[in-house]
Order: sequence, then structure tokens, then C-alpha cells
Amino acid sequence: MIGLLVVAIAAATLAGTVEALVPSDPQAAHPTYAALNLPAAWDLTTGSPSVVIAIVDTGVDTTHPDLAGAVHAGRDFVDRDDDATNPPGGHGTAVAGVAAARASNGVGGMGTCFSCELMSLRVLGLDGIALNTNTAAAIDYAVDRGAAVVNASIYGPHSPPTLRNAIVRARAAGVLVVAAAGNEGTADPQYPAAFPEAISVGAAASGGVLASYSSFGSWLEFAAPECAPVTAIGGGTDVGCATSVASPLVAGIVALLRTQAPFATADDLEAALARTARPIPGTRHGLVDAAAALVALGRPEPHLQPVVIGDPVVGNSLEAFSGVWSGAGLTATYQWERCQGGCSPIENATSSRYVVASGDVGFGIRVAASSPAAGPATSAATELVVEAPLARVRPSIAGRARVGAELTARPGAWAGTELRFSTSWLRCRGSCTEIKAGASYRVRAADRGYRLRVAVLASNAVGSVSARSKPTAVVR
Repeated sequence: MIGLLVVAIAAATLAGTVEALVPSDPQAAHPTYAALNLPAAWDLTTGSPSVVIAIVDTGVDTTHPDLAGAVHAGRDFVDRDDDATNPPGGHGTAVAGVAAARASNGVGGMGTCFSCELMSLRVLGLDGIALNTNTAAAIDYAVDRGAAVVNASIYGPHSPPTLRNAIVRARAAGVLVVAAAGNEGTADPQYPAAFPEAISVGAAASGGVLASYSSFGSWLEFAAPECAPVTAIGGGTDVGCATSVASPLVAGIVALLRTQAPFATADDLEAALARTARPIPGTRHGLVDAAAALVALGRPEPHLQPVVIGDPVVGNSLEAFSGVWSGAGLTATYQWERCQGGCSPIENATSSRYVVASGDVGFGIRVAASSPAAGPATSAATELVVEAPLARVRPSIAGRARVGAELTARPGAWAGTELRFSTSWLRCRGSCTEIKAGASYRVRAADRGYRLRVAVLASNAVGSVSARSKPTAVVR
């Protein structure tokens, strides 16, 4: 309790006031707000309409009186249209209200960032399933359209690379993805929360412990109270419980942090939350303290933290991010560099994307970013560029295809990095059957009436490609 009192006083001092803000909504006295130290946080900031929280869920009811005027146009990734505001269920509406319900309007409770706005992105179908590809696309959509934070109160046991890549990309753009840890009551990782680049949130019960149903474990970072006032379909209000509620509580607090510190990187935001959280068993950091996190974060000056996203493979596109949220209004310029020992600029490579060329093989690639407001900074270099196998000249067979003759495989000409080859012989009549591996083959009596081909498989760290020779004449 002493620590809480000190934090509240420090927050009030920073805000220039000694009285914590308490909105007048009917459910304003719900204990969740005090548990997160929100009244003291709201003395620092209540958010901003320019700070948008993306709700990746079932869709949001824009007519709800506690959300009216706060929801931006979004996208329905299930029906493939631009109407994500007529939801088939109330889950997304409830989650949206936890994050950003309006305050002091005589309706229900208030969101943790009640002056922030919302973006509705529907990924959950009527069957309650969200395809990982749709969730990844929704995160990309939010980042590309200036959202400040993404909330995903959805979870499952699978960890597809496509979904993780979207979260990595969001973080590089200064956007944190906050995700519900799940209601499984086990230590089994649930995704997207368990991706290390996401902000994972479990549900805390009273007494400084996790709720019995909350997922837990070394992968779980934070907790927030398990219950909070929610907005309900049809204009009503209620109190909802579960990690689906805990997650948007924290997403709204991240939006408060982003409002106060538009130039902070994603790492800055997460570090402020982690340094000030109050320990709870089963989590890595503990219960979020909104006011303490705002004080710990402060208002960082503009600083770039450039990151390169993409695989360094010839033909692939690499993407550069400055590390600063796009809503901060800081414009960065880029120069791509080729590194081997030292680094040197790549001619005419000054956009945010760079297509890896064959001349980059054996080099690492990095980006140098600069801004008049923040100065220069460079990313880490990628792994050395490699080239996928590519057959430039198809394999061929030396020798005459007749019984008893010795045939030799010629592998053809290949492009690629550190290639490994394997060769096999095929007997063909309509379809082909593999008959032997190796660089040579002695024609057998069983081959009469068939044509022979050789197949060469080239592989490296990127992948493998097979190429076949032309068929020989029919064996006589």
C-alpha cells in the first residue's frame, strides 16, 4: 500500500495536480480502476482521439451510446468487406468498451483510455473461429493505417509464422499487439499472446493471484483484473470477466502511454510496464500499474530504432521500419547498405523497401535511417544473403540408351548459394519411376521399351528444386 501511495503522489506531481480524476459514470467505482491505479493515471492523460486502438475480434456495435462516435471505419476479414461495425455477436463490442468506452456520459463504466478512439477489425466468424491468416492481415491493416495499439482477445494453441511475422512487423513500426493469455488454466502457451514480440495478459483475481482459469507460465508477462464493466449489444452495459477483458484493460493503458509519449519505441513502452508491474505468481512481471508506468516512461525525445523485416534471400523484398509509431508524425529517410566487415551504401536504394539482388550474395544488409528531428541510426545487419537454387541449364544424359551401355548424368548449370546435389535415374513410359540413385547408370534388360531420364535435386538452406533431363530414346 505504501508503494501505491508513493506512485499516486508522483503521478499527481507530474500532472501538476494533487487530486485524482474520477469520472461520473454509474460504474465508475468498480474496483478494477483502482486496482490498475487508473485515477492517478488519468490525471496525466485520458488519451487522445488521434490514438486509435484496433480491436481484432467479432466486430463492434458503433451505435452503442458508450462507443458512439469513437469507432473508425475498419475491415471485415471474414466477409471480405469494409463493414466490421455490424457484429454477429457481442464479444468485440464488450472488448471495445473495456478499452475505450466514453467517460462521464451517464452510461456504464469507462474504458482505460476513454479519450482514445477505436478501429473495428473482424476476424472471428459465426463459428467462433479466427483464421490465423485473417488475424495476421488484420494486424497489418491496423499498423498500415496508423493504429497505436492492437488488442487481440483471441487465442489458440497454434503458432503459425504468418501470424508471428505480422506481430514482429507491428512492433518494428512502434505498435504493440496486446493479446489475451487464454482461459485454459494451464501453462500451455496460447497464441498470439505467447509470441515473445506480443504483450501477453492474464486475468488476476483478488488477493494478488491469477484467476484459476487464467493461463499462466514463463511466457505470460502481465496480468490485469479479471472483471470490468463492458458494453453490451443493444446499448446495454454489464460486467464481463476473463482474459478477454484483462487484455483490453492493458491495451487501453498502452494507448495512454502512447498518448503521453508519441516518440517512444515499442521497447520503451513494454519496459515501462515491466519495471512498474506488481508481482503476481504465474506471470513474468505482474499486475500492471498505469500511473507508475506513465511516470516511468516519461516523454522520450524522438529517437530512431530502425529494423529490417524479411528474409535475406535473392528476390525477396526487405522492409525497413524506423521503430517510431506513424502517428507521431516523424518522417524518416532510408539508405540501404551492404555489409561485409564494413558497410557501404547500395546505389539508388533509398525507399522503405529493398529487393535483394544477386550481387548481395555473401553480404549482410542493413538500413541507415535518419530524421531531422531524431538524427541518424542504423539497424542490425541481416544474416548473409543467400540465393535459392535455380536451374539455368537442365540436366542431360551422356551415352546411348541401349542395354549394357553406361550412362552418365550431367547436372546442368545452377544458380544458388552452397548447393548440395543428389541425382536419381528414372524409367518412364507415361509416368516415371525412380530406379537408381547416383551419377551413372548401366542400362538393363528390364529397361527395354522405356525411356530414361535423370533428375537432379539441388538444395540449400533456403529450399530445394528438382530439374529433369529430356528423356532418352526408347531403350531397345
